[in-house]
Amino acid sequence: MVEAPGSAELETESRWIAWKENASRRFARGTDEPEPAEPFESPRAWSAEAARGLLDVQFHRPATRTLLPLAYMLGLAFAIGIPIALTVLMWQVSAVLGVLTGLLAIPLGLTIAAVVRLLLEFLENAAKLASRVEHIADLADDLFQALSDVAEPVNQLSEDVRAVQFWRFRKRGAGK
Repeated sequence: MVEAPGSAELETESRWIAWKENASRRFARGTDEPEPAEPFESPRAWSAEAARGLLDVQFHRPATRTLLPLAYMLGLAFAIGIPIALTVLMWQVSAVLGVLTGLLAIPLGLTIAAVVRLLLEFLENAAKLASRVEHIADLADDLFQALSDVAEPVNQLSEDVRAVQFWRFRKRGAGK
């Protein structure tokens, strides 16, 4: 069977174009992450999305960004509740300890709130990083496949060039 001249070139070029289109689609998808429903703007949509995330026991879809507001609200409740409970408990032991604990309650509450916020931001950034690493791995797999498709024709071309002798080595005469 005789191939049309340049058909391997066309096939390789079409694979390269397909890879570029696939890569650009994936890159666009990776950068435009859908925003989750806001709990205060649409409580019904957010609660339905949060419930779906909590009930996804196989972890097929990430629920980190959906559940972050809930976790933050619970963290703020602990940041307010723990210093109050501690102050009341110390007040029952002694009035002096209650006053001292009351003075330390505000910095303790702010510290707990800050730690909760920082941990949740770290969790969100780790989730974003994981999605980007997955996206980069997919791009690398596609690029490897495209380069593998190109490698075979290049190797064949290299063998063909080596088979054709363009020059001949001659021994130079001693007199020249």
